[in-house]
Amino acid sequence: MSETQASEITAIRAGLPVVRTTGNPDRIAANLRPVWRVTVKGQDISARIAPRLVSLTISDNQGGESDEVEIVISDHDGAVQLPDTGDTLTVAIGWQLDGGAGQGAQAQNFPLGLVDKGAYTIQAVEYSGAPDVITLRARAANLLDELRTIKDRSWHKTTVGAIVQSIAVTNKLKASIDKDIAVRKVPHADQAHESDASFLRRLGRQMDCLCSIKNGTLLFSQARKAQTPSGKQLPPVSIVRSDGDQHRWARADRDSYSGVKAYYNNIKRGTRSSVMAGISGRAKTLRQTFASEADALAAARAEWLRIQRGIYSFDITLARGRADLMPQRPAVVSGYKKQIDETPWIITNVRHSLSSGGYTSQITLETHQAEGVDGGDEATE
Repeated sequence: MSETQASEITAIRAGLPVVRTTGNPDRIAANLRPVWRVTVKGQDISARIAPRLVSLTISDNQGGESDEVEIVISDHDGAVQLPDTGDTLTVAIGWQLDGGAGQGAQAQNFPLGLVDKGAYTIQAVEYSGAPDVITLRARAANLLDELRTIKDRSWHKTTVGAIVQSIAVTNKLKASIDKDIAVRKVPHADQAHESDASFLRRLGRQMDCLCSIKNGTLLFSQARKAQTPSGKQLPPVSIVRSDGDQHRWARADRDSYSGVKAYYNNIKRGTRSSVMAGISGRAKTLRQTFASEADALAAARAEWLRIQRGIYSFDITLARGRADLMPQRPAVVSGYKKQIDETPWIITNVRHSLSSGGYTSQITLETHQAEGVDGGDEATE
């Protein structure tokens, strides 16, 4: 680590924010400070709680996992009223350049200003001490888990898009479906004594898709695609080792699987047949027997993609938080081992932490896996 990099890390840990700016990319910019905004029921309460803020944490998760916010407020003088659960709050976070020489400077590959992190519903309020603090815990509004009603119904000779759209309309939601997934044919699908949430997750797993509800929209998108559910391409973010405070890379061979095998009922032959994604040998076998060859192959390919993505994992704590980072965004890293730098990565989880110690982001990455898997009718039983 260079003297400049070491001084940056020391400064950050001491509460002095650092940014690389045009003209002098390695200087400590004392005029850079983290900023945030919190609203409750549409009212901005940031100024009221700013002198009392102990910490603000935002967890941005992939797929069906609910996004969460935790706000800890000091109540040293007993003047804070306990808020109600069920209220809606919104959160934004970022960095700001204050006046002086830094005013108007443009940070290289570094976001300035507030970034909206969405709407949440307060689900828990905790009062503890001493010292007395109030902790608010909120989750993203309109969660997929709210679709709890048990239903019995079937779909026949339709598409994934038609199924997801139908469920969205039934639950008075908008729908945003990956266009490549929407046209996939579904010969038959049963939702037998199962909630819409459970059925959608099962359908998503079979198609290697992420399913969630955000801002009143049912999202159904491919896990391996570096884009928003609406189809907007996410640009890759570049992360160099000097950006990070800590890191952890790990490899898990997942029993060294060579592929995934899935069985289906072959009506023409009157037997049970199998399909393979990857190659046989040390193949993982799915327990479920599928209704058709297409369903079995889709499930085998989806599981094989998940296995390949999960072989490598990489966690990085960024010394300067990045509010623009989000799940599904691709990342290019440098300054680590050659194998790590050459691996294509995609972000799966981001945790933003703001406190008196500064603003940091903890990101979890996994291998960015393209489709490129083989499959076909292998054998019968």
